[in-house]
Amino acid sequence: MLEELRQQFHRIAGHRGIRRYGANTLWMLAEKGCRLVFGFLVGIYVARQLGPARYGLLNYAVSFVALFSVLATLGMDPVVVRELVRRPGKANSILGSALGLKAAGFAVMAFVVGIVLLVSPMSDSDRGLMAVILAGYGFQVFQIFDFSFQARVLGKYSAMSQIAALAVSSGFRLWFAWQGAPLWCFAAVESGYMALSAFGYALFYRKTGGCFRLWRFDRAEAAFLLRESLPLLLAGAAAMFYLRFDQVIVTWMLGDAANGQYAVAVRLVEVLFLVPLVVSDSFFPSLVGTRSTSLLRYYRRTEQLMRFMFYCALAILPPAAVAGYFLIVQLYGAAYREAAWLFVFLLFKILLVYPGLVYGKWYLAEGMQKISMVVGICGCCTSVLLDYLMILWWGLPGVAAAAVVTNFFTYLVFPLFFRKGRAGVRLFLRSLLPVLPRSTDEGRRG
Repeated sequence: MLEELRQQFHRIAGHRGIRRYGANTLWMLAEKGCRLVFGFLVGIYVARQLGPARYGLLNYAVSFVALFSVLATLGMDPVVVRELVRRPGKANSILGSALGLKAAGFAVMAFVVGIVLLVSPMSDSDRGLMAVILAGYGFQVFQIFDFSFQARVLGKYSAMSQIAALAVSSGFRLWFAWQGAPLWCFAAVESGYMALSAFGYALFYRKTGGCFRLWRFDRAEAAFLLRESLPLLLAGAAAMFYLRFDQVIVTWMLGDAANGQYAVAVRLVEVLFLVPLVVSDSFFPSLVGTRSTSLLRYYRRTEQLMRFMFYCALAILPPAAVAGYFLIVQLYGAAYREAAWLFVFLLFKILLVYPGLVYGKWYLAEGMQKISMVVGICGCCTSVLLDYLMILWWGLPGVAAAAVVTNFFTYLVFPLFFRKGRAGVRLFLRSLLPVLPRSTDEGRRG
């Protein structure tokens, strides 16, 4: 038996595809691991030095600008990766068209944010803070290079670029926190990180034989990408609104100090999303490729990946809840005691978010962007309504509870209004409960 297991292990380890995707995943995990370590340790020091009120104001500014970031991305990131996998011979026209669209998208974002800042009743210092953060999104136009790496399963170059940028920006964060620098310095670090990442992408793209001088903007290609991305643009806007609006409404209704508490809890929970996000992104090209060769393998692989993510969430939840509560109190200080309870509430999100990351990739592979858009908009509206009502009823813990309830509706309730959405819910539930039988429709497709 041991000899058979050894031979099977060698067969799996020697499989070219597994080695390729495994190495890619390890590099991406290394980047996320560095982000976890740097973000956790540096974030603790910065939060302690700034205090809940100033830390809350900084996160409010970051979240407010991020609400408009979907105008710069246009929701086309996964679409570009998908098309590069499907049509590698058209890479130059796809990348060039995407670059032109993203540049136009950032121009629109800058214009809209500028108008909002001018008409909003906020101080000049707050406007300056947000303007500095906005400038960094201009460099995200060059995230196009990263799409090429993802499609070619060369995630190590993206990882190395981001690790280097993260190390430099973390050093500046520590220095500014130690010196008691004004908040605009921390905002400049946010923008500097985006700029350094883009510079690294460009260097490695040249190193891997790419030549962006060959890129060309093609109107037909741009129209196709925009048409494919439009549902994702609206869904992405709803998702970004859902992810960031809670910090905005907490600041509006409860003040900067309350948002400082909430921001600490949110940041720590988001750290736990890094590894499953890497796994889902790394295996997305594989899912797209498998669908064109074998629907049976495609559905089995998707289901197995979702089930793996759910079991990971189950295993992580209890120790993370206990450790997180005590770590926040001990490391961030007594001033952030309320954040510890918020972290425990928010942690229950991972039970649905972990498999939900793969669920979202399945939507894209199936071409269900319109359904994803409608579900995302419904989830956004539910989140805003619940945030407002729960703050009035329960205060700050109500926002955490609203986030968990919104995830339930987004993944398991709103898709039921669509035939293909019901198939997706069944796939989602079967990954959590393997005893459920396959649907007739899925059996025909698989």
